[in-house]
Amino acid sequence: MNPFHIRAAIGLLQGIALYALYRAADHGGWLSLHPLLFSPLLLAAASLPLLCQTGLGALRPSRLVAWLTGLALAVAAIGVHDRWRVGVEQAARADLMPGALAVLGVFLLLLIAWPLILAGEGERRWRASYPAYFDTAWKLGLQLMFSGLFVGVFWLILNLGAELFALVGMDGLRRLIGEAEFAIPASTLALSAGLHLSDARPGIIQGLRSLLLTLLSWLLPLLVLLIGAFLALLPFTGLDSLWKTGHASALLLGASGLLIFLLNAAYQDGREQPGRVIRLSLRAACLLLAPLQALAAYALALRVGQYGWSPDRVFAACLVVLGACYAAGYGWAAIQRRAGFAGVASSNIYAAWLSLALLAAVLTPLADPAQISVSSQLARLQAGRMAAERFDFDFLRDRGLRYGHAALLRMRDDPALSGAVRRKASDALSEDKAKPKPPAQAIHPRGPAPLPAGFLAQDWKQAAKRTGELPSCLLDGRNECEAYVGDYSGGGKQEVLLAEPLPARLTLFQRNAQGLWTLAAAYDLPAGCPAPLEALAAGGAHALPPQLPDLEAGGLRLRPRYPYAPPTCPGAKK
Repeated sequence: MNPFHIRAAIGLLQGIALYALYRAADHGGWLSLHPLLFSPLLLAAASLPLLCQTGLGALRPSRLVAWLTGLALAVAAIGVHDRWRVGVEQAARADLMPGALAVLGVFLLLLIAWPLILAGEGERRWRASYPAYFDTAWKLGLQLMFSGLFVGVFWLILNLGAELFALVGMDGLRRLIGEAEFAIPASTLALSAGLHLSDARPGIIQGLRSLLLTLLSWLLPLLVLLIGAFLALLPFTGLDSLWKTGHASALLLGASGLLIFLLNAAYQDGREQPGRVIRLSLRAACLLLAPLQALAAYALALRVGQYGWSPDRVFAACLVVLGACYAAGYGWAAIQRRAGFAGVASSNIYAAWLSLALLAAVLTPLADPAQISVSSQLARLQAGRMAAERFDFDFLRDRGLRYGHAALLRMRDDPALSGAVRRKASDALSEDKAKPKPPAQAIHPRGPAPLPAGFLAQDWKQAAKRTGELPSCLLDGRNECEAYVGDYSGGGKQEVLLAEPLPARLTLFQRNAQGLWTLAAAYDLPAGCPAPLEALAAGGAHALPPQLPDLEAGGLRLRPRYPYAPPTCPGAKK
């Protein structure tokens, strides 16, 4: 079968799967109530088809299926843990989506692991030659980059065409490309086409790679000169001004990362001998990396000693460990003074495996940054290194996730703790309750009749685009509503009234001929008056005839707008 047809079929199936998940998340499907299932499915549907397409022709079908199955299990485990750590018992519908850590982690995991797998399978051994790793990694990276550019230009052309048609009064194309049913499969098909075209012309990719690496390699001497001058000035300026910035470790780690990138751009696959200037810059870069990493580690240690661990500092620690691996390997390669810097290749391979191990740790309970941070901050509080008045309880609630919520519960209920700690923990938990909730938690049925089936499962966000403002309990759950079911317009059909506290209002919903619930009317309530809601709960509300009739004129039905008169509560003083 033609490889293009296979990739197109994979891209179409990926688009259908992503659209089905989109419908499940945004349209009240059963999957929207199961974040522990939705998140891994979305991560797998977004990543694994791309690996399958890039692996066609490079792996035997049986080996391709086996590796994709193993990676699917790894991605699923990351997705489940990502939603579990949030605490699904407090999760809102927005928490269906994987977190930024899981998305970035899966991307890096596959971007590092897949070239290792493809190169090893290509040479039929666990550890392939470094040129094979280098060629495979750069090919994959450039394929994804140019395929993404292809998709961007594809959508630019579609939008341009839609606007041109709109100029002559034809708005169909604009509406079509704005629908998810078209946009998602079209994007995955375009991405598949980009992957195929870049794979079918390997010479073009290699030529672009050579040009890009040659250009980047000539930036290495400039970076080496600047970093060398910076390190040479430190004995005269001291470190105080460096620590005053508050982001010294991030800056030093960024400089180290750029140095490693440009060093490898100059080194390439190690088979070609660079010119004298580049060769001297390579040796200097290998030696400069160690002091940069030592400074970054020292800066991070100071911050942790002063303020304890936070998720950002846990990530920085992982980068320090990874940078130390590079610094040790590159430094040894420079000291040996062998032609070709053979130690750089080995260091890159070891660092790739170490990065996979670090990713596996932070993306699972082994070294969850939130768990480490919560434990560190609690230890500082319990040891008296942080006063209760200065302790950040909001950090536990907002960034501590499941671990922080559990810690707040323990502090609130622990009689051995001071009253100030227990009170602040209770206040943080009470603010947590004000976070968005799904409609199933934000709407409370009242009265003898239950809510009709399908009312909560309806896509109210889409309905709001057609009918205007709806009660917030249907959209984001920031406010809660009470629901009353009955026949309130006298039509003999079941209707739903939602009562909002702020503003005090009743909103009436009716079912149309297609079975969808639609907004029919809104009624203002007198503030602080319980009588109408008590009557609704007891089934005592009924329809009244209008005070003024509708008018028919010229084939139009005209409805009266009554002069506004705020309702008054029965028994209220006038």
